[in-house]
Amino acid sequence: MHNRLSFLSLWSINDALNLEALKTQLDELRLAGLEGVIFHPRFYPNAPVYMSQPYLEVVSDLILYAKSTGMIFWIYDENGWPSGTASGEVMRRLPQSTCNWVQWEPDEAHGGRITFGSKLAVSSLNPATTQMFISITYEGYRTGLKAEAFDYVTGFFSDEVAFLDGHGITVKTGGIPWDERFEQQYEAKYGEALLPQLPLLFTQGEGFEQFRVRYWELLTDAIVDGFYRPVAAWCESYGKKFTAHLKAEESPFFQLSYSGSSFQVLKEVETPAIDALERYPGNNYYPRIAHSIAMQQGRSGSLVEAMGGSGWGVSPESFTNYVMWLASHGISCFVLHLNQLKLNTQAIQDWPPSMPSHLTWKAAFPALLASLQAKAALLPDLTRKPDVLIVSPTRGIMAAFDPQDAMLMNEHDGSNIPLTAAGRINENLLALVEACYAGGLHYEFSEERVIEEEGVILGEGFLRIGQRDYDCVLVADGCRWHDAAMEEKLRAAGVTVCGPDDWQSKLPVRKRRAAVRTEAAPAVKQTPWTITPPLRNQIYVELRDGRERQDWQDWQDEKGEKLTAEILLDDAIIEGLSLFIHDPVKEIRVNGALLSVVPSGDGYEGLIGPTMRPIAAAGRLLIEVTPLPGGEACPVAFIRGQFSVVSEAPLLEKDEHQWMLERPFRLAAMPTMMDGRNLIAAGFPFAAEPFKAKKTLELELESKAGAEVEPEAGVGVGVELESKSGSYASLAFRGMQAAAAHVWMDGSDLGWCWGPDWSVHLPAKLLPGPHQLEVWIYPSTFNLYGPHYHLDGDRYLTSPDQYKGIKNFADRPSTSERTRGKHAHFVKWGISGDVQLILSEKRDPS
Repeated sequence: MHNRLSFLSLWSINDALNLEALKTQLDELRLAGLEGVIFHPRFYPNAPVYMSQPYLEVVSDLILYAKSTGMIFWIYDENGWPSGTASGEVMRRLPQSTCNWVQWEPDEAHGGRITFGSKLAVSSLNPATTQMFISITYEGYRTGLKAEAFDYVTGFFSDEVAFLDGHGITVKTGGIPWDERFEQQYEAKYGEALLPQLPLLFTQGEGFEQFRVRYWELLTDAIVDGFYRPVAAWCESYGKKFTAHLKAEESPFFQLSYSGSSFQVLKEVETPAIDALERYPGNNYYPRIAHSIAMQQGRSGSLVEAMGGSGWGVSPESFTNYVMWLASHGISCFVLHLNQLKLNTQAIQDWPPSMPSHLTWKAAFPALLASLQAKAALLPDLTRKPDVLIVSPTRGIMAAFDPQDAMLMNEHDGSNIPLTAAGRINENLLALVEACYAGGLHYEFSEERVIEEEGVILGEGFLRIGQRDYDCVLVADGCRWHDAAMEEKLRAAGVTVCGPDDWQSKLPVRKRRAAVRTEAAPAVKQTPWTITPPLRNQIYVELRDGRERQDWQDWQDEKGEKLTAEILLDDAIIEGLSLFIHDPVKEIRVNGALLSVVPSGDGYEGLIGPTMRPIAAAGRLLIEVTPLPGGEACPVAFIRGQFSVVSEAPLLEKDEHQWMLERPFRLAAMPTMMDGRNLIAAGFPFAAEPFKAKKTLELELESKAGAEVEPEAGVGVGVELESKSGSYASLAFRGMQAAAAHVWMDGSDLGWCWGPDWSVHLPAKLLPGPHQLEVWIYPSTFNLYGPHYHLDGDRYLTSPDQYKGIKNFADRPSTSERTRGKHAHFVKWGISGDVQLILSEKRDPS
């Protein structure tokens, strides 16, 4: 199928290996519509020991089971991230391995001087540590897996291997990576000594621009030779695919301090990849890099690790927007970050969400992926000849780069780049790319070095890079050519060369696609909604030790200390209550009585029994939890049962997306009359299960003309009606606030819907008259797992520190140092308004 997408799970193996449990979740992922997994040990408890023979035997059997079910199976090459340490084993075997860097120390007498820094760690620039890593991990899997299992493995995935140990020495300290072999390599290549010129990396002496380019290209070659090329060669020799994404792909300035040039590194990778985090689309530069390199190198496609840290509030709507943005850049394989094998407290907070397994709306996933395939099939074919090759000014940024500027960047997304010389070049490039994207251009990328070293100028008016030909080249501001006549040579060969000032007159800027014409049927006669709540509700238990914490580290230092929580409740609510906790603990007491818990799902659950009633009758449950020594310091827990959750404080509207409530909460009886317009106010702020809403419709299928609506504002499409040839018909829900909804009519499944359309297709031969409509309305998973008390509530980027109230790079720069507030946040949930019948004219797919 044209533009077919593939969806895999980055499968977090964070629990002891149990083959039956692994097979069960693998089946769950398959039934959710995923085609395969990337097996990723992550916070793995070493049971059995990582890369031991017992470990490999379980993995072998799992791979063979995946083969029997048709699931694709990749292996992530590390326990944790970034790749290269073999879960610490490389350092244990090569304990003298070092990461080195050069830095500038201010000196009042002489202005400054070069100094060198070093630490014991695995360095990506060192071929010896990489060979040890390959021996332990790659060879370990090859020789330790059963032959049939190894043969079935699709390939290996490397993650965020950057200069040195990958932790951004330039961004953190202003230093620049160094290796003792550079002296000999530089002199052999350029015929001059390296050491006397090192100050030019930090100061603007004579020839500084040329030297900086040379040094950063030397660094780029070092990481290619030190890590990527050896791993790629191993994979090729054993017939395995190799994929890897870098850190800091968002812009060339950001990329420089971590890996040098993405164009040089990713061309060594069989399936070039990017890392696209968060919930909302980013800029239109970095997703196109992986596609460009894949086309130039003749690869079968490109890959993305998608939506890491997008938060529990991710919805089918935001998921669709994100995937379609990436697909519009030619990305074909989506690795969804992250599906946790075990949802303990650490996993809840580990760059969430865990999807699809632990989403409240996971049942919608097969329909969601199917809808994305249909949408992707209508996207332009980016394998066809591109309109233009944009030359990214990698060398221009290298020449102007001051490492002190990198320290001002956000280490997560590269924002806050200062508008120094290199920063302006970077900003101008990104602005140019956004203009090309808005103009509908089919563009690809390369850089000065690739064009000069690998490009072939053909007399027929083309520049060839690998297997891709370009007849138009757009040279961004700041590009630096070693051959000053490069652009003239291109023009002389008949290649159109343009710049930021004249590209619009030389390239085919395209108009927006036409609007979709819709027709609204007469108002549908209908009854009001009747609401049926789920059989079980729950409330999040805020466990604390009774003392104000100034820093989350206090919790880590005092593991094993007793935690308490008080739940207020009406007298009659005690019956049928249970406590669910996500982690094993030493002891739980409720109102002084010992609570016995048993394994249940992703945790442990115990019934709150008669011996716990005396204090409950007085209006409260006192919960005491003693963590295990060395265990989870503050486990996530819930009280479950038939009750509503109320607050004496008023419900506050934070914004169009969220409500806020202030503690304390109280458990009250289920309401006898349910108002479905606001299910948070109705007593279900922490609910995980859907509500059922029902009404009767009187359908009349005669239509009348309506108005033109832009595609983004449309209300959905349906199947053709016999009475309206060439039109679609659907039911649209007004006033829907939810993650997703599942719709039935007269007992027949009409399918799933989500925002912004909130519509489902109607059968083509639907008879006029009364019809029974039932809608299951699913809450946002954020309402379940939070972080509820973060000042922003449901944020588009969620890091582990946001659960701890610690300001970090995932927060707004302007937020306070303590990010935990007094209000709990909840994503709006409810249904109001009438159902509407919509007819919409077909649009020509072309």
